[in-house]
Amino acid sequence: QACCRNLKLRGLAFFRLLAGAMAVLLKLLLVPVGFAALSATLQGCGGDGNDSHKTETMTTTTTTMITTTGTPRVRTPGGDPAAIAQLLNDAYYNFSNDTNHPMDPSAPMGVTMSLPSDRRSFYGNIFCAEYDNPKGKTGCSQGRCDCRFSAALYNHLMLITEGFTLMDILARRTAIVFNQTLVENYLSRCYYVWDGASNNKYNVGCGLGAPGDCSSKNSAFDNICPSTNQVCTASDTESKGGLCQQFGGLHPAPVSHSAGFQCAFPGPALDYHEQQDWQPTDTREHLREMLIFRTKNQEGKDDGTLKTKMWNEVVLDVRLMMPLIWEDPALVIPAFVYWKDDPIAKADAIAMRDEFCAINQLFKKIPVIALDWKAITFKQEPIYVALPEDNEEELLV
Repeated sequence: QACCRNLKLRGLAFFRLLAGAMAVLLKLLLVPVGFAALSATLQGCGGDGNDSHKTETMTTTTTTMITTTGTPRVRTPGGDPAAIAQLLNDAYYNFSNDTNHPMDPSAPMGVTMSLPSDRRSFYGNIFCAEYDNPKGKTGCSQGRCDCRFSAALYNHLMLITEGFTLMDILARRTAIVFNQTLVENYLSRCYYVWDGASNNKYNVGCGLGAPGDCSSKNSAFDNICPSTNQVCTASDTESKGGLCQQFGGLHPAPVSHSAGFQCAFPGPALDYHEQQDWQPTDTREHLREMLIFRTKNQEGKDDGTLKTKMWNEVVLDVRLMMPLIWEDPALVIPAFVYWKDDPIAKADAIAMRDEFCAINQLFKKIPVIALDWKAITFKQEPIYVALPEDNEEELLV
């Protein structure tokens, strides 16, 4: 099908995966909390300006879009920028590690973002050999993991400076925002307290280290575990060994990045290896445990760097992500972000958004939102700010 030229993930296996993914997505969206309430924030399916269309729920959307050809009938249009900014700010400030003032256990624990190396193309950052990428097919590079997407979780206690402002990382000033409900319940393979150096690890970035050599049949790219000579599963020695000790691994959770091996906390997709009957595992408490451990062990410096500034890592599975993006792109990627007052970053974010919406035939575009990297987090000043795309005057909710 012409409509599916960008989505070839092994023929009929794709449609089985998509049906399961959308069933899980529908279940998640019926939980009226945080990003699961995104259906109330995103505008409805009308193109005629009639406000009565804007209250249509995602229940209708997700139950009418799956067809035998893979052509989506209904897609969630891009959301209102001010409402999406408010949603992101709420998620950013939700997390609490204070046992005397615990957070809502069902609320999102932050905002998962990726600061891409290709700042003008979402698809320029997708590396998955079995995916028919509109930017061109990808293959093995230095034996690195295939179909892995690395992101980080941001909240008001992490990735901040000594002045309690957002860390300006790697001079990358555009970002892709992921639906946090999907991150926490479906897309994530594993989480790292610090940078997990996951690009050359078995089990799509969540296991022990693998040879960095494309000619090796045991590279992370091929993901064949030597102990079984089969595609790695979560129960294989090479996979289990990469987890932290409390999950059956070899190493304790690291109190710093320089402390030794960076072990992983399991995510809902840890054992996904394209099996037909796969279902995500409920691992939200593992993510909460990781975040509490991180925020309780980040005082001071590590190798001369303030620990609060240092990365964490969220490993997402591209094979789960891309079918959902084709079916409902604005639900999976609710916003693209740029650092406020940086006109080059803003132009890059707009270019990335425009390409993404064009490829996915999304005519009501996803918002591009400013990130105020000077906002003081302990004052809970808004980090995400809705600005018109043609100037810098703030839009109010």
